[in-house]
Amino acid sequence: MRRTQSLDLLPFEAEEVLTSIGENISLARRARGWTQRDLAAKMNVSVNTVVDLEKGRPTVAFGQVVKALWTLDRLDDLREATRVDRDPVIQEESLKRLPRRVRGSHG
Repeated sequence: MRRTQSLDLLPFEAEEVLTSIGENISLARRARGWTQRDLAAKMNVSVNTVVDLEKGRPTVAFGQVVKALWTLDRLDDLREATRVDRDPVIQEESLKRLPRRVRGSHG
């Protein structure tokens, strides 16, 4: 099996997210009246990278996805995924570490 084929074997949900991100990048680019060449120039990448981004190909480096979102002023979309207050597992683990009792300090 070739390396590129093995990278295409993602869980359906992950593949769906990549495709959606690519479609959103394409829509945002076209809404601004930019060609793929325009976006590539603004990102300092090849047109092929932009094509791969817009197709949601998993071989595109994550940094390039972030750079595209930043270039299109859409970084807040990704920032939402970094919020720890939205992760119930993190929240549950944080609560476990709280002391059961807090004793008053005597000074």
